[in-house]
Amino acid sequence: MSLVPAQQFFPMGTEYVSWEAWNGAFIEWFGEQPIPFSSEEDWRVTASAIAGLPNFAVYPVPDDTVFDTWQDWASQVTAAINGPSNY
Repeated sequence: MSLVPAQQFFPMGTEYVSWEAWNGAFIEWFGEQPIPFSSEEDWRVTASAIAGLPNFAVYPVPDDTVFDTWQDWASQVTAAINGPSNY
């Protein structure tokens, strides 16, 4: 019998939250990682830092430069971490 490795899960969508709330929840959820807290205007700083962390290399964390808004980028990051939705 083989064990399936536990998948990470991040329970924060982007639909009804501010950048500060999403960024803060991400830091809280993945607190062992050096994730910076930034203002909404500087969301790309945090996005770039997350993409560069070795622990997130197993997920297809998208390049922030192809997104116009933090919501679109963060939605893709959340989906990458959580996997396909069953809803």
